[in-house]
Amino acid sequence: MPPGVGRRMNMVRAPKEFWSGLLFMAIGAAGVFFARDYAYGSALRMGPGYMPTVLSWCTVVLGLIILVRSFMADGPGLDGTDWRPLVMVLAAIGVFALLITRAGLVATIIATALVGGFASRELGRIELMILAAAIAVFCALVFVVGLGQPIELWPEWLADRIRAWGR
Repeated sequence: MPPGVGRRMNMVRAPKEFWSGLLFMAIGAAGVFFARDYAYGSALRMGPGYMPTVLSWCTVVLGLIILVRSFMADGPGLDGTDWRPLVMVLAAIGVFALLITRAGLVATIIATALVGGFASRELGRIELMILAAAIAVFCALVFVVGLGQPIELWPEWLADRIRAWGR
């Protein structure tokens, strides 16, 4: 029997690229959707929706290119997925979103770095704590001291005690 006769032929030759292309296209389409209500403007007078829309369309086109390549070039198949990195990185984003207005920048960055760091199996706990503290100091220096962003460094209850202690 000739090859391909009597069995379904798989057109996708690189499954990882296929799913990556679809993911890029979905993210780009979501960006276009969410930016639809912003004023677009023009290339000379850009509105708040110009860059998000242009970058989102670029992401869609990039996803399409990756998707088309998945049909033309051989690539690795899909192996079992290790869900831990995906879940921990998404959880770190959620931790940041929940804590930034409540816990201050330093505690938020430390918590975010710790949760995100658990995505890696190679990073030890001591190294992770040192990294989290270093990132928190760096972010405080860059955003609050250097750029003058109005972000609280500490939670309100702790900031009050630090101010009282300094008197």
